Amino acid sequence: MITNIDVSKIEATRDQAEQISNMKFNVNFDNVKTEKENVNVAFTFTARYEGSGASSPKEAGALKIEGTIVAKESKDKVDEISKKWKEDKTLPISFAEDILNFITFECGARGTLVAYSIGLVAPLPVSRAKLQDSKA
Repeated sequence: MITNIDVSKIEATRDQAEQISNMKFNVNFDNVKTEKENVNVAFTFTARYEGSGASSPKEAGALKIEGTIVAKESKDKVDEISKKWKEDKTLPISFAEDILNFITFECGARGTLVAYSIGLVAPLPVSRAKLQDSKA
């Protein structure tokens, strides 16, 4: 269960004055630390804005938010998360999905005012993320 989000850094840039035609989102899980029943997931959320250039899309701006999500889980779940992170630098699918959707919601909400203040549109992904194992 996610109990907290701590945003430590927000950067926003507007590089082109042209109209935004597309947004691309990326979420990185930068680091995972576990302690007792707590799982701390450091993340970077990035929204890249493209403008409609004459021949190809131009980068029109970007929004970057860094922070940490804290989740409280059972001892078994914490052990599973820790093991998966140490072995593969990934998270178990169900846990990663919950974290990813929480990050996109929170960063979309928090990033809206920042984006709006420099003339970018709200960084709101249109759908909920659904992950699956690449082996499936």
